[in-house]
Amino acid sequence: MAYAFGDLLGDIGKWLLLGIIAAGLITYLVPEDFFIRTMDNEILSLLIMLGVGIPIYICASASTPVAAALVLKGLSPGAALVFLLAGPATNVATMTVIARYFGKAALSVYLFSIALCSLFFGWLTNRIYVGFDLDISRWIGDSGIATDTILMQGIAAGLLLLILKSIFSRH
Repeated sequence: MAYAFGDLLGDIGKWLLLGIIAAGLITYLVPEDFFIRTMDNEILSLLIMLGVGIPIYICASASTPVAAALVLKGLSPGAALVFLLAGPATNVATMTVIARYFGKAALSVYLFSIALCSLFFGWLTNRIYVGFDLDISRWIGDSGIATDTILMQGIAAGLLLLILKSIFSRH
């Protein structure tokens, strides 16, 4: 319990808050159908999200709410998955270790593999959503009912307090 609500929450809490804040800004500032209008080409949207995900390292804790906000604004689930896979897998520490111990050729293979797998699984995810006629925006819309309860708001406030406590008690 001490590790879960202390060290672990301190490690991921600030990134989770950053992701939630970024997701809130995306949700507020980006028009509802932005990605439907601007990225209607599936392959192009996958490549753009790969191009966004690889150079800007974003940890998994922060990227998850950002990806959810992007999907809410019309980004395909596959393109969001590309962002979720490519961003956290290309952190500077990992790439530095690979380059130092295995060489630049291995780093190139690593990055190519991340890119190829991310694109493939993003494409496959889109095929699954189309094949089964799934609508992710309906699932996201339905979740608002559960989050509007006093219980859920209290749990969210409690989590926020625990994150703030763990961040400020470490310094």
